[in-house]
Amino acid sequence: MKLQLAAALLATALASPAFADADAPPPVDHFVAGTVSTAEGGLLGKPKVFLPSGAVTGAVFLFSDAKGWSADEEAAATKLQGEGAIVVGVETPVLFASLEKDSADECVYLVSDIEDLSHRIQRALNTENYSSPIVAGVGEAGALGLAIAAQTPDATMGHTVSVDPTLAISLVKTLCTDAPHVTTNGQTVYGLAPDDLTNPVDVYFTAAAPADGKAHVAELQAKGFAIKSKAADGKPYEALQARLDHLVTPRSEADNPLADLPLIALPAKPLRNTMAIVYSGDGGWRDLDKSIGDVFQKEGVPTVGIDSLRYFWSKKTPDQTAADLARIIDVYTEEWGVNHVILVGYSFGADVLPSAYNGLPDVEKAQVAQMSLLGLSDQVDYEISVGAFLGTSSGDGQTLPEIAKIKPGLIQCVYGEDEDDSACTKLQGT
Repeated sequence: MKLQLAAALLATALASPAFADADAPPPVDHFVAGTVSTAEGGLLGKPKVFLPSGAVTGAVFLFSDAKGWSADEEAAATKLQGEGAIVVGVETPVLFASLEKDSADECVYLVSDIEDLSHRIQRALNTENYSSPIVAGVGEAGALGLAIAAQTPDATMGHTVSVDPTLAISLVKTLCTDAPHVTTNGQTVYGLAPDDLTNPVDVYFTAAAPADGKAHVAELQAKGFAIKSKAADGKPYEALQARLDHLVTPRSEADNPLADLPLIALPAKPLRNTMAIVYSGDGGWRDLDKSIGDVFQKEGVPTVGIDSLRYFWSKKTPDQTAADLARIIDVYTEEWGVNHVILVGYSFGADVLPSAYNGLPDVEKAQVAQMSLLGLSDQVDYEISVGAFLGTSSGDGQTLPEIAKIKPGLIQCVYGEDEDDSACTKLQGT
């Protein structure tokens, strides 16, 4: 019965078309580890390719700023190469000039050439695992990165890192995208496509950031796009380097930022650009919650379980619970390379979820695609007590007022036919 319910929950949450297998990779090129060379990159021209000498830790497509490839890009690429990353350096003004002259196509689709070159290089180096390319740049290249994100399909790019993006790019020929765009005086401003972003997008603003670029990113965030933006100290290329260093550096258990939380990680190859976070009942990670987590994992939805017995053994506040949930979302959406999150709570865990969701920052809140509440009650507690095991509650708060603040379309409330005390029935007609 538990597995049937878990499967039904999964089907409801993740109904989506199956993805076709990717096309077979092109013939192998003769790239040599530990060297710097050029490559045939299609629309990208002949970019500079920095190849690590050891194990590959990532793949970065680094676009230059409007002034062209400089000592800043060269230093960043060389450092990343030493850290094990493949770096493909593209001189943006040369790229734009070439694209303007190309009369073969009505619009420009850069994604396929980025992915194609990434496949070819990693196949030639015989990498153990494929690293989805990271698109990165400063200034106009940062704006180009956001525009590329607008035309990127699922499971293509690994990350976008944009530092101090300008409002527009100096390319009149448009990108092939459904995103809104306006061209004026040789400059094109791109929004984002109507659908959700298909890969994580990070934007960093230093003191040198243009005001109109910052305002544009804020406008995109206000429309619900899950762009993560942060202020950064120092110079633009220092901020870019720091973020890229983090993305290509293998993590160790000693560096686990969630080591203080009682989490159960159920990794899986993400098949739906989605992960799940499941809060257990007060008995810990052992009941319906565990069954659901197992089904999610088997169906290609990596899952994090929160053992409520251990987490709430000491009293938490609603704000602390929400802050820890935001940390979990940030760490695991990045680690597993997904954009969407399903929140599931069982019994005690269901009761704490509505207020936890309401306390999330806007960016993390926008990543939540569904909240499934199983065995919801009227009251919420933030500490496991003997009374809770005996069916009594101290009543630290009410669940229904918190639910009333949430869009109804996000909420799924599950209860048994014979339950006469479920708070789910009180949501009918609201």
